[in-house]
Amino acid sequence: MQLEERLSFKQGENVDLKLSDPNRQMLHKGMLKKRESSSDTRGDTVQVFLFDHALLIVKVKVVSKREQYKVTRRPIPLELLVVSTAEEPRGSLTKRPSSSLLPGTSKNGKLETTKADTGKSGGYSLVFTHLGRRGYTITLYAGTYVNRRKWIENISSQQRLLIEGSRVFVSVVTCEKYFMGGNRVNYGGRKLAYGTDTGIYVSDRKPHSTTKSTPVRTLTLSNVAQMDILEEYGLILVLSDKSLFSFPLEALDPNDQTLANKRPRKIAGHLNFFKVGVCLGRFLVCVVKSSVLSSTIKVFEPVDHVSKGKKQPAFRKLLQGGTEMLKVFKEFYIPTESSSIHFLKTKLCVGCAKGFEVVSLENLETQSLLDPADTSLDFVQRRETVRPIAIYRMNGEFLVCYDEFAFFVNKNGWRARSDWIIHWEGMPSSFALNYPYILAFEPSFIEIHHLESGALSQVIPGNNITLLSDGRGKLGEGGEILYGCENSEGENQVHALMRHI
Repeated sequence: MQLEERLSFKQGENVDLKLSDPNRQMLHKGMLKKRESSSDTRGDTVQVFLFDHALLIVKVKVVSKREQYKVTRRPIPLELLVVSTAEEPRGSLTKRPSSSLLPGTSKNGKLETTKADTGKSGGYSLVFTHLGRRGYTITLYAGTYVNRRKWIENISSQQRLLIEGSRVFVSVVTCEKYFMGGNRVNYGGRKLAYGTDTGIYVSDRKPHSTTKSTPVRTLTLSNVAQMDILEEYGLILVLSDKSLFSFPLEALDPNDQTLANKRPRKIAGHLNFFKVGVCLGRFLVCVVKSSVLSSTIKVFEPVDHVSKGKKQPAFRKLLQGGTEMLKVFKEFYIPTESSSIHFLKTKLCVGCAKGFEVVSLENLETQSLLDPADTSLDFVQRRETVRPIAIYRMNGEFLVCYDEFAFFVNKNGWRARSDWIIHWEGMPSSFALNYPYILAFEPSFIEIHHLESGALSQVIPGNNITLLSDGRGKLGEGGEILYGCENSEGENQVHALMRHI
């Protein structure tokens, strides 16, 4: 394509748009103004190209009687593009209808207009927002209302085609218009029990069903940040106001009116988070008290009273002065801030400021997951700002996920698949694995990459997205990936991700 030869990028910012691809299409192009002004001077305009995969904004320069296109802003992949108008509320940039990537468009894809949209002599605004860590926002102006509408409709139409063609997961609303205002959903678990700012709610749900149900509050607590259900031991663990409490499983039954079941038992206080898992063949609960300089991690093991022939339910025995439900198994200290815990077969892996630290629960010896002798890992070993978040064991290797990238290492901590790496488009704070895909969650969108190629397969946009359940828990016969977000009216919703068939 001749256009490709005319493009010039800033030094170090070259992007291969693959314009020479025979399947590449230019869908729309035109001049837009950089300022809301009736003047139409050359310096105030830019040339915009809409391709089938990206939006390109260039400044036109004439060199030796030939037009050259200077790329001043990074091209925007259509999966990461949001378009709005300046007349819309600022929050609408990310509060978009579920049927469209575009705020200000209706379900049929046509532009919704307001009085402010019409009668402007200075131009009609188009706000282009590039989502992600390399993102930016630029406002340009079309000369007429019809011209602006053409831009929005062309972009919207192509985005819908891309969504349909690359859909790997389908997002289904399981609960909406219930958790309002301060009733924010923080954590969803195995039984579809929701931890919120005002307590724990429970709703009925069949695995991988599209049916919605109304949650019922079963426990009144403030600021629930985490919860987990130990079905084997009949326990619920809840992190509320930085304290860990336990309840009997019966407390989740909306019809159970036993006051003793609603009475919390405090396990530990001043905590940052906790994690439940299996290590050394034991079911363990790790509670973490962390500061900038150090972390204390206490490991508990549930006491299985039921299997020892106790006639009374274990928790009711406890309330009557019986033995503890959780006993301390190990306790250790790490001289840095910790942000995550991961369970390996015989060891714990702690995500902390220094990276991933592996702790033996047999002798409490600690070593770095990554071998410092491997110079191919210098890109992460020498970085102090990258944050380790998740680790997954896969076919004898480990997929390690940081907030900037993901890569594989072997059991000795050396780089595996040296030519494989994912650089995240966004700034994810949590992950979910659904083989062969890894899902990265950030507030504005979910990015889904294929684990074999590392390529971006799908982007699911949203507003204030929070991962609630990573799909590894039990829900009847299978786990689901659940996340919370806000709809276009600012109401909280809970979504389930299901594989597209």
